[in-house]
Amino acid sequence: MRITLLACAVVAATFMVVGNAVAQNQWMVSRTAFENYYEAGSETPRGEDNVASPSDVAGSCDDGAEADCGCEKNNCCCFAWGTDWSINVGAGIRTSYNAIEFGNPANGGTRQDFNLNNARIYLNGQGHERIGFEFNTDINNAQGFMDNHNGNPFGTTELGEMRILDAIVKFDMGCNTHVWFGRLLPPSDRSNLSGPFYLNAWNFPFVQLGYANIFQGRDDGVVLWGERDCGRIKWSIGLFDGENLGGRDVAGQPGVDNLEVAARLTVNLLDPEPGYYNSSTYYGEKDILAIGLAVQHRSAAVDTADSTNWNLDVLFEKPLGNCGVLTLEGAYYEYNDNGGLHPATTAAAPREITNPVTGGSRQGESYFILGSYLLPREVCLAGYAGKWQVMGRYQEYSHDFQDVGAGFDADQWDLQLNYIMFGHDARLSAVWSQLDNSGLTRVGGVSNTFTLGAQVQF
Repeated sequence: MRITLLACAVVAATFMVVGNAVAQNQWMVSRTAFENYYEAGSETPRGEDNVASPSDVAGSCDDGAEADCGCEKNNCCCFAWGTDWSINVGAGIRTSYNAIEFGNPANGGTRQDFNLNNARIYLNGQGHERIGFEFNTDINNAQGFMDNHNGNPFGTTELGEMRILDAIVKFDMGCNTHVWFGRLLPPSDRSNLSGPFYLNAWNFPFVQLGYANIFQGRDDGVVLWGERDCGRIKWSIGLFDGENLGGRDVAGQPGVDNLEVAARLTVNLLDPEPGYYNSSTYYGEKDILAIGLAVQHRSAAVDTADSTNWNLDVLFEKPLGNCGVLTLEGAYYEYNDNGGLHPATTAAAPREITNPVTGGSRQGESYFILGSYLLPREVCLAGYAGKWQVMGRYQEYSHDFQDVGAGFDADQWDLQLNYIMFGHDARLSAVWSQLDNSGLTRVGGVSNTFTLGAQVQF
């Protein structure tokens, strides 16, 4: 409860800073000053830094400047909307062929499918130099996860239906600090903040699925985040619902509806990673040694039981002397849901806290390790220039099923060959995966999957 109150105080203080900034004329836009800041006929601002500061584009209450937004002279509470507006449109598609051993439920044979993994439309822009938005969509069964909200679908459950992925109102607070409000990625691990399009691997790591989310890692809430030294140090803290798909209790809303507190700190020891999001590989464009720590906590998430999840992730990427690129990545996760047992459980009627994403308990720990090498030589495949990349990943999730007196482990190997044509915007992947899940009923619990995937973004 103290953590929740502290986070509320932080967010409240943030909005008080916004109000104070308005009162101090930090948001008062003067078109004359703005035009003077730019050279005539050029979109490049004056000065060596090419960065506009509020004092450069705002009038002053002391210099007698008159703002061109309908307010009176020397009025320090002026707000001009639409003078600095823009909108950007993009799209991203990931599609694949999959052959899954033992995947046919009728006879236990191999299942073959062509899948539409993601089909996203990106919209982002601004109506003011310090107020923007982000609006993205995806298909309902993106990456095979359909939103059923603990068994109660929101409207239709058509697999190909387009639905909201992100809907964010963005406020630039100045001093490299921001407030984002709406449906967005909470502070969490690197894989979640990279998303499927900016991962090194084709398959999203299942060891990350212990974090609560509405859809594709998103949740409704507000986050305060900032960065220092162009992204060498990044921090974020926010309040979120925390009880949606992937929530703590399959029964739905808990008795006490507390908000979830989420926070993350990232330190880049080599090149910086500016912005809220990140990638899991930069294909040699950066020297990266990044360490991230994230935590999500919710008091009384299920009856009187608290829920605390945290992870540590590390990314190292180095362009080599032969122009090849070496990438190493690892992450460790720990999920604590009252030992995996509902507070109302009894010896006669054990009741576990389940995770709707996987159908089992999230309680436990997990990790993955990954290595890849981007070959230096550019080749031409069917007229498309690109570079080959080889990748290997191992991941393991140790679940605790304390109510049945035992636990089970799920682990998976991924061996992947990528053809990188234009970074994350155009690539092909061939993946062999072997899942060993002792909780499965088939002999040995082992299943092999072969995947051919294509990804493009515009």
